[in-house]
This record gives sequence, C-alpha cells and structure tokens, in this order.
Amino acid sequence: MSPNPTRVFIVLDVVDVAVSSDPNEGSIISMKVRDGADISLWLLPGAMAKMQALLAEADMRHAKSNQPQ
Repeated sequence: MSPNPTRVFIVLDVVDVAVSSDPNEGSIISMKVRDGADISLWLLPGAMAKMQALLAEADMRHAKSNQPQ
C-alpha cells in the first residue's frame, strides 16, 4: 500500500466506461458508491493501460486458483 493518504470507497455499481476516440484523452469510469454518491475516475492513457494489465493478471491468477485439480 502507498504511504500517501488513501480514501477507500465501496463501489456498489460500475455505471459506465467511456473511452475517448482521442488516444491522448484517456478514459472515464463512472461508479456509484455508498451514501448515494457518484464517482468518476479520469484515467490518462498510461494509467488505463496499467489498470487493464493488472486486471488481466488478477483474472489469470483467479482462473488458475479455481481450476479443478
């Protein structure tokens, strides 16, 4: 974990993912969190690519751990 101050949100739903057609603009992920708030994350292209890679890696580890023996 980062030594920097961190805010933790419990995400109830992912509402939308918008990817710009301009590769320099990145993506916006909109979510609903507790207390009825909405959160939008604006990810620059490098951050979005890193998130996709981390999610793919986590998905592969999860799939391997759930394979029948």
